[in-house]
Amino acid sequence: SIALDRHNRDVFEQLAAAGSRIEQLDAADLTRWLRATYTQFDTLLVEEEAELAEIAYPELAFHRTLHEHACNITRAARLQLARPDSAGLVAVLALESCAALPFWLMRHVMDLDQLFFPDNDARHRVT
Repeated sequence: SIALDRHNRDVFEQLAAAGSRIEQLDAADLTRWLRATYTQFDTLLVEEEAELAEIAYPELAFHRTLHEHACNITRAARLQLARPDSAGLVAVLALESCAALPFWLMRHVMDLDQLFFPDNDARHRVT
């Protein structure tokens, strides 16, 4: 949908800003920014799943499994941020996670979401 496309773009832009955020923010502010970015990313996946459920997408369970792989990235990053010594690691974590997430999302949008188009097209056809 147009809303999901916009959210995808917003998430890509957030993740692309990691380098400048690392330069501008101290460890505490960078940690807050990362947590908010991970939440934005996870919310995008939930919104996509809701949209797919709304149209009774037949491969929704498989799609959720794919999303779980991305959630594992944000979950692991959050665990790293919770470590007592995370202040020294936050810049590295930002670089790593903000590189892994857009790579996953790009592959997902380009490759896997192509499976969604036949159902999406059927929903919007006028008979």
